[in-house]
Amino acid sequence: MEFAYHPRADSLLTTRAPQIYAKHMDILKIKYFITAAKCLNFSRAADQLYMTQPALSQAIASIEKELNLQLFIRSGHELRLTPAARVLFEEFSKVYDTYESSIYKAANAQYGYSGKLSIGVLDGSFVDDVLPGRIRKFTEKFPFIEIDIGYRNFNEMIAGLYDGSVDIAFTLRFDVEGRKYIEYEYIAPARDCIAVLRTSPLAERDRVKLLDLREETFIMVGYDVSEKSPQLIIDGCQMQGFMPTIRFSPSIYTSTLWVQAGLGVTMLDSRNLLQYNPGVKFLETDQVSDPSLVAAWHSSNTNSALAPFIEMLKEEI
Repeated sequence: MEFAYHPRADSLLTTRAPQIYAKHMDILKIKYFITAAKCLNFSRAADQLYMTQPALSQAIASIEKELNLQLFIRSGHELRLTPAARVLFEEFSKVYDTYESSIYKAANAQYGYSGKLSIGVLDGSFVDDVLPGRIRKFTEKFPFIEIDIGYRNFNEMIAGLYDGSVDIAFTLRFDVEGRKYIEYEYIAPARDCIAVLRTSPLAERDRVKLLDLREETFIMVGYDVSEKSPQLIIDGCQMQGFMPTIRFSPSIYTSTLWVQAGLGVTMLDSRNLLQYNPGVKFLETDQVSDPSLVAAWHSSNTNSALAPFIEMLKEEI
């Protein structure tokens, strides 16, 4: 089938199809239109824009001329959006929101307030009272810094601090103290305790000496989980004159499970989550370390999101 060319076809297309020159629209005019479309009252919109009503009316007329579209239907004191204006309002609102968000992100990036912050928390540590609130406060202040948070064991945490996969670690003081290039901030006190099954005869006491446990099986994580923790416990027992019977577990969580199963006792810090288990009792004992909760980081970490988090921690302490 062939179509005959009509001499008026070009002129009809030109007349009926609006000539859109959106590339000429600047962000200020988009803001004018969005505000007027929200208010549906030029006087009220002008007040919000800190300009006069005639100036806003002139700006809207200029926009309509640029786009070759009627945007508002004026009927007496009533102002309504045309179908074209409703489409523009929806799309321009997205554009303006993206524009403002982009400017905010750029400003934050200029001062290092964007990016990602990786937070590690030691397996089994109770941090509900010290960490979630601080993170909420931080994200409110720096909404464009993404927070990644997760539990790790002792050695994973230290390795992460050195290879940069962990920016800041909430762990126990004895595990970071004295490590080269590792700095830390004190967060909350803790002490060494012995966790025993509540049905054990030991649970009738509130405090035990390490020597009192010489006939017990000590459950502790292996050196592949913590290079310091098991040695500290062993050294503490030897200072009391005995070598403990040891059963190594693959994780702190496994250690706590074995205690609940009655397979032995274990030494944990007083902030460990196991203290909230009704079937287990924490007993005071001889101190072999300082298990206080600290926030640790590598002194050479170049993540720009780290500095404001550390600053906030120091302000909160």
